[in-house]
Amino acid sequence: MITAQKVYRQMLAMPLKEREKLFMVIAQRGFEKDAYTHEEVFADLKEPFTIKEAAEYLEVAEITVRRWVKERRLKSRRIGKSIVFNPADLRAFKRRDKIILTPVKKKEITLKSLLSGVTKKNIHGEISTRKKVGKKI
Repeated sequence: MITAQKVYRQMLAMPLKEREKLFMVIAQRGFEKDAYTHEEVFADLKEPFTIKEAAEYLEVAEITVRRWVKERRLKSRRIGKSIVFNPADLRAFKRRDKIILTPVKKKEITLKSLLSGVTKKNIHGEISTRKKVGKKI
């Protein structure tokens, strides 16, 4: 029977050049597609996800996952002090709660709006950041 340990030992016994070739083949064949869906990557996982892994899977920040847990929007459980997630629950959440991100429109900045913020309290005199060179005449 071929096991990962046996393959690993055989790989260590290979000359360095052969190992490099092996990794090249793995890299080329392992990533034949340009992009993999989350379903393809995470479908067979059975272990509970950590907050960091859940955030990566849901493509949001960890703080967002924590907020959803606090709001009881996302099902979780505790193992000791850690919060973990069942992969099936995350898949269901991702299908049910389509996450749509919309960019925030930036306020247009004009010279007039910048100058309107200048007051006598926040204006200052001349400031030089250069080292003085030469002599004054």
